[in-house]
Amino acid sequence: MASVRPMLSNELLKETVIPYSDLFQMEEHEVVESHNSDLFDPHNCDFYEFLTKDIHFIRILGNSAQTHEFSFKSYKPYVSLVFSFKCRGIFNNRLTGKTFADVQHNQSSLIFINTQVYDNSWIREADSELYIINIEVDYFKRFLSSDNPMHETFFSSLNENNPVLLNERSIEVTSRMKSLLYDMFLFEHKSYYKTLYLKSKFIELLMLQFQEYETLYKAMPEIYTSDSNLEKMYDVKDIIDADISRSCTLLDLAQQVGTNECYLKKHFKQVFGTTVFGYVHTQRMNRSKELLINEDMKIAEVAKLSGYKHASHFTTAFKKYFGYLPHQIKLLLITLFHQSELVFELEALALLPV
Repeated sequence: MASVRPMLSNELLKETVIPYSDLFQMEEHEVVESHNSDLFDPHNCDFYEFLTKDIHFIRILGNSAQTHEFSFKSYKPYVSLVFSFKCRGIFNNRLTGKTFADVQHNQSSLIFINTQVYDNSWIREADSELYIINIEVDYFKRFLSSDNPMHETFFSSLNENNPVLLNERSIEVTSRMKSLLYDMFLFEHKSYYKTLYLKSKFIELLMLQFQEYETLYKAMPEIYTSDSNLEKMYDVKDIIDADISRSCTLLDLAQQVGTNECYLKKHFKQVFGTTVFGYVHTQRMNRSKELLINEDMKIAEVAKLSGYKHASHFTTAFKKYFGYLPHQIKLLLITLFHQSELVFELEALALLPV
């Protein structure tokens, strides 16, 4: 990113909190354009960024499969508009230890980032594409109308200084969105004229995001027209939660609550923002993580309790979901604990009078 100065190895990135101190600190017509990054290896990806006073544009094209982990802290809150293709981005709040955003293939998300420390993981496949547009808070406010479904979530999170995924349901990237992204990053003009062009395309892209999300949001009431239908979706969720180790087909679940497979697939995602199998997978991964942290159990036992017949399949799924192997979790927790203590001590020293 523009604010990162020293070159850091992948191991050091895991142990260092990178300060984003230069974001949105520029003059009105000042721009920074770069093809270099201290975070990403140029042999593994093609990096490009364009930084203005209000918006920070980033494009990362991955050449090979790779998991990239780093921690960062911004000195100003901002909104991040993320588009992911053949890669997955996981945002963890260091303060709470919880994941608050998870952007997967062919999805886009609007994420509010505050001034806390974050642990970020990007799991990339070969030929991956990642587009990030960081937006200064006051600039973002210009486009967020009071009737937008994200309005209350955004201002509540801003006032409480809590990071949050503004779109509670996944937004699939449309062909028009992708076309706009390509137009933005292939534009040849320089400096001021490029800024005008990028901002105009950004506004159109943001409009499409809002429209797509409002369509998803407004689709919700159709299931609420019948309390019994809504209750069936929650019954399915309760069945899954009661025993995540048990394997159920969509047909089995639908029959248990008195509906059909097609209805279940459609309305479960409307209510919970994910597919039935997506929800099962998330619950299994989170439960396995809890067991590994809090219980003295072998990986094979955890795998069984999480619904996997083979420990190797569980290990592969766990690594793909969290970005590290099951047996590494306690070592990571110890490392994060010491990092948190160090950050706290450094911040405390910064408050002492000179």
